[in-house]
Amino acid sequence: MPMRIGVAILLCTMVYSTALAQTVRFQTNVGSFDMMLNPTNDPNLQPLVDNIVAYVGLGRYHFSAINRAADGDAGDPADDFVLQMGGFLGFPPVPKLFAGFTTPVQSFSPIFVDADGDGKEDFNSLSNSRSTVSLALSAGNVNSGSNSFFVNLGENTFLDDQGFVPFAKVRDMTTIDHIMGLMKTDISDAVGDSGNLAFIDVPMLENGRMVVVTDVTVIEVDDTFSFVGPIATALQLAQRPPSPSVDPPAESSSSVMPSSADESLVPSAIPSISSRAISVPEPSGLAVAGLGLLSLAALRFRFRCRQTSSGPAVRWRPRV
Repeated sequence: MPMRIGVAILLCTMVYSTALAQTVRFQTNVGSFDMMLNPTNDPNLQPLVDNIVAYVGLGRYHFSAINRAADGDAGDPADDFVLQMGGFLGFPPVPKLFAGFTTPVQSFSPIFVDADGDGKEDFNSLSNSRSTVSLALSAGNVNSGSNSFFVNLGENTFLDDQGFVPFAKVRDMTTIDHIMGLMKTDISDAVGDSGNLAFIDVPMLENGRMVVVTDVTVIEVDDTFSFVGPIATALQLAQRPPSPSVDPPAESSSSVMPSSADESLVPSAIPSISSRAISVPEPSGLAVAGLGLLSLAALRFRFRCRQTSSGPAVRWRPRV
């Protein structure tokens, strides 16, 4: 049995090394946007890319909330800061009800971008400029990014020195800009954490409902693309191969967010909510799926492919 498990992990690692996703499409209830992963083809960014692929492959962003549309002067797009999502499930999709049932997206172990412990990322491929995407971080911890991420609305280059590493770029910002233009509501008091940046600028539609991600697909995939490697690594069933600059050690942490230059140069954390996110255990269904990955033969794939104008889109749902 140990030999079979060892072979399975080796195979997972081999698949991991060849996994490549080029673009992820996020469908929301107000439109879609396409996120190009690793647009500079920097091998240092592959762990960040595979992290997102694993969340997509396991369906963890399905019906997640877009919870933060941070801007400056209302109605002035030039003053917009970031649009953040991926941190919480969007149910119930009504802000005040959502505040009473806030459920964090179940997170994997964080991605390490600072291996030498000097408090700064070990590589710099992209800048936090408009349309780029970075993982949100816990205050003062550059090695804490996992599930929550944000799209930069302006030239937020001051975030570059705070450990926010852009790993993707949104091709067309039309839907992002539309969401930024929606009404916003502050539900931080209802959540029980007044002034928490995660809940003071929640975008909402005219009918009073929140903006949620309804579907996520990987499109324009490379011939060698597979969910298996990224998922195996995210579930800690296979070891993440070291990137040219970073060999991440095993550690766990979670989430939150950047602050604008006007708010603070130091990222602001979500103490109560982020601690809940850390403590959420893996559901039993995914644990069984993880065991299936060890043997590979027990994991059954279901792909639903459809042709789009830009190429095939791949949906994957694990069945156990």
